[in-house]
Amino acid sequence: MNAPQTVYIGVDVSKDSLRFDIPNLLVGEVPNTASKIKTALGKLQKKAGEGNVLHICLEATGPYGELLVGECHQAGIRVSVVNPAKVRHFAKAISESAKTDPIDARVIRLFAQARQPHPTPPPNKAEVLLRKLVLAREALTKSSTELCGTLEGVEGSEAGKILKKTIASIEKQIAKLETRIKETLQSDEKLSGLSEVLCEIKGVGTITAAAVLAYVPEIGTLGRRQAAALAGLAPYTRDSGRFKGKTFISGGRRQVRRALFMPATVGRRCNPVFKAVYERLIEKGKPYKVALTAVMRRLFCYMDAVAAKWLAQQNAAVTSSSPEAT
Repeated sequence: MNAPQTVYIGVDVSKDSLRFDIPNLLVGEVPNTASKIKTALGKLQKKAGEGNVLHICLEATGPYGELLVGECHQAGIRVSVVNPAKVRHFAKAISESAKTDPIDARVIRLFAQARQPHPTPPPNKAEVLLRKLVLAREALTKSSTELCGTLEGVEGSEAGKILKKTIASIEKQIAKLETRIKETLQSDEKLSGLSEVLCEIKGVGTITAAAVLAYVPEIGTLGRRQAAALAGLAPYTRDSGRFKGKTFISGGRRQVRRALFMPATVGRRCNPVFKAVYERLIEKGKPYKVALTAVMRRLFCYMDAVAAKWLAQQNAAVTSSSPEAT
């Protein structure tokens, strides 16, 4: 009897279709609709054989992969949403320069086989809604900022009046979104508890906490090193022999860095711990951006530690109140 094996499946996601790649099981396109995805997953489970474990991997592509991820969770199939940049680097490492849907699907499968990524946990409805609300607010805020910059050049004209009305309308929509964000946080016990403890950190407000919870649903499970890397705030040295290069940050989730910028700016002035970190680096001659990045890194790692402590307390409370514990 053959031992059970993990069968990795690479999927290249687009708006209208999904390109599957796994030899002898399914190589081809499937329409990106719930019914077609469900049918394809059912066929894959039958062809994989009893005892074998399917593990589907796809790149993070915004909303286009949500249907596939949701159907995988409903069918009990492992699914991992991986970083597109890491997959692209892997493609270069295996000398795969061409980029087509079939090639991308195959590269994702090979990447999954080599790296064996952890399954992505299923988000609850409140987490999905929170992320969409935060994304919408960020888009409107960006539009408002751009329009305010344009307004300076056309103020006093008819175009200026139109822009002012547009900006006022956008600001009202942003306020509505912020209200819905707060309501969504309060509607879920986990989100509510995490946002409350995060907001206790000086410099962190409700919107910042919501952004971090939306963009980093794994907050509280990362640890210092992984947290810094995930946010793209980990320093990487570039030394070779006698050459000593500068240290840079790279990769990570840029939305998290954007969310941390303002609270870090406030924290370097109002939070004694972050203020001390910032001033010490400035005294050493470090540039402003380097010092502020260090504050952002310290802030995010601390947020992860605070979230981890809260989660541990909740788990302990659940364990102590369970029938088995009594």
